[in-house]
Amino acid sequence: MSIIPTWLTSTPIAHRGLHDGNHTIPENSLSAFAKAIKEKYPIELDIQIIKDGTVIVFHDTDLKRVCHSSKKTASLQKEELTTYTLFKTSQTIPTLQEVLNFVKGQVPLLIEFKTHSRSKNLEKNTLLLLKEYQGDIALQSFNRSSVKWLSKQNHSYPVGQLAEPSLAVKPLNYIYNYLQLNKNMHPDFIAYDIDDLPNKRVSHFKEKGVPVLLWTVRSQAQMDSYTQIYDNIIFEGFAPSF
Repeated sequence: MSIIPTWLTSTPIAHRGLHDGNHTIPENSLSAFAKAIKEKYPIELDIQIIKDGTVIVFHDTDLKRVCHSSKKTASLQKEELTTYTLFKTSQTIPTLQEVLNFVKGQVPLLIEFKTHSRSKNLEKNTLLLLKEYQGDIALQSFNRSSVKWLSKQNHSYPVGQLAEPSLAVKPLNYIYNYLQLNKNMHPDFIAYDIDDLPNKRVSHFKEKGVPVLLWTVRSQAQMDSYTQIYDNIIFEGFAPSF
């Protein structure tokens, strides 16, 4: 297990950067990251791999919601990225390399791997990009295979297991699928859906000394409801006060 850095358990983390509700500062954009840097918040961001192997910073598997295009994200080529604007702003889809060059270690990064294949190309390409980066990093994924693989590599980044309830499985099993199974994998931290609390098994990890992050927290009242359960939050839409 990696050493847990102080920022990961003590400083609220801006979900997809410090974006706004009306999309003038879009999620996962350089402008959202600039605002987070200005306010000194760590940044949570999503990464995935496109057709030519480039790692991009983007959440969805297609461009419908954010770029008003039916194109699948995985089918993109790097040279196409600047042709799609985020929520009709001047911001375009950034590569992870562009984000690393932009942030330059000014605030920590919590990187979520949106893994949709067994190839581990996203994980491998990302770790290569991070080799030269000077700054605080933590990694996380919903994909258990990704968490397991990342945890075994030669790096010092904390690796966390993201989890949420699933309508596809029985209520008693979904926590098992993400967390109980990962007891044998020893994730460095857990990031769990606040909308599914309280949950005894999440509290169990906290009691065992595994840091618990909650996502996505959208109000101070929501944040204050579970202070005994979490170590830190991933937030959007308000300015959190501990």
